[in-house]
Amino acid sequence: MIRIFTGLALAFVSLAPRADAIDDYVRDYLQRSHTPGLAIGIVQDGVLVRAQGYGFANLDHHVPVHADTVFQSGSIGKMFTATAIMLMVEDGKLKLDESIRTYLPDAPAVWAPIKVRNLLTHTAGFSHGVDFDLRKDYSDDELLKICYGDVLQFTPGDRMSYSNTGYIVLGLLVKKVGGKSYNEVLKERVFTPLGMHTAGGIDDAGIVPNRAAGYQLTEDGRIVNQDWVAPTGNSTGDGSLYLTVLDFAKWEAAVRERKVLKPESWAEMLKPMVLNDGKTYPYGFGWFLDRFAGHPAQHHSGSWQGFVSEYVRYLETGTAVITLLNLREGSPGEVAKNVAALANPQLAPRPGAPIEDVDSGMTARLRSILLEQDIPAKAQAGFSPSGSMERTRDSYRKQRQPFGKLQELALFDFEAKGDDRHFRYRTRFDNGFATVLLTVSPRGMERLTLRPAASWQATVF
Repeated sequence: MIRIFTGLALAFVSLAPRADAIDDYVRDYLQRSHTPGLAIGIVQDGVLVRAQGYGFANLDHHVPVHADTVFQSGSIGKMFTATAIMLMVEDGKLKLDESIRTYLPDAPAVWAPIKVRNLLTHTAGFSHGVDFDLRKDYSDDELLKICYGDVLQFTPGDRMSYSNTGYIVLGLLVKKVGGKSYNEVLKERVFTPLGMHTAGGIDDAGIVPNRAAGYQLTEDGRIVNQDWVAPTGNSTGDGSLYLTVLDFAKWEAAVRERKVLKPESWAEMLKPMVLNDGKTYPYGFGWFLDRFAGHPAQHHSGSWQGFVSEYVRYLETGTAVITLLNLREGSPGEVAKNVAALANPQLAPRPGAPIEDVDSGMTARLRSILLEQDIPAKAQAGFSPSGSMERTRDSYRKQRQPFGKLQELALFDFEAKGDDRHFRYRTRFDNGFATVLLTVSPRGMERLTLRPAASWQATVF
């Protein structure tokens, strides 16, 4: 086993490669998903028991993935931005329930009801994210001005709507009140003290040993390099970090032992938010709080610039898994949960099976959309998509195209979170099976995603 220390040093002993069920699963996943490479880390009760790479970090030079291969974090980085904010709170420079305009007086007047807490919990009322030119650099003030243009979709605190805007603002807020960028704060007060020596902000121009390349699939199935973005796009607080599975093992030990922050700060970070109507939503500060395979879990995923990631902590078993992949279309959550089940049989998810349909009208509307192979631009079949769903139209079309004609549709899972309803369907198409994830809010359809499934009975993630 590999024991993690949260001080300045890490004792790491390489494990001799050996074929086992995890190897078999991961290699099969790489082949069927066309993912160039991935790294996994498994921590049990604070002890790193496995850190391993598979496939290639760089296809140009056929460089293999290792445990110390550096990946981009995507939105997993939000938990670190939240940590930097809580450090500012502990320093007395921020208050969670203070209006954001106290610290950003140039913010629009309509932002006055938004509290720092709302930004951390995605309850500020923002859209999914502001549109700024990813190939252009901006000053902090220019970027804030763009964020100020994000029109509020609902009263702050009424509901949870995942938003990158809030975390971009949080990253800039750290610098406004603390005098240093959130990356500098993390380096000095989190990464260095915990020995996370390869963690840090993305730096395309720098020399970064063991850095992986990010990839994406074209519509005709070719693998191409990630899109280039300007340095501003890789410096924002919504998740712009370099990390390895070894870094995450040290972070997992720190979370388990409640390092870096005070106990009361960790309690704030990891409790469900309370909405204005008194209902709770299972999201803390940069952490989703759910149940997987019947076990309470803290987790987050990430996706950015040809990389996807997932970090899952199973509270009852002490098992934590991190998966880092270098393909935009990869399924890190699926990999993480399957690897967790192989590492600890208690975490094995149930096989997929239809359940009683809780909303036959919603199922009929979804069937109409799947048969038409498009999302209605206006109200059709009694269904009105929300603005956030409109922005995912092109993504949905690309996902839908390869499957062919719909043959069968059934509800496999349902969950209500706050005022949102989350449906998971299984579909049988001419060209295979898929899981359909549908989120519906009081405003309408928020999310529609198709993910390939191995069979009708495959586990629903």
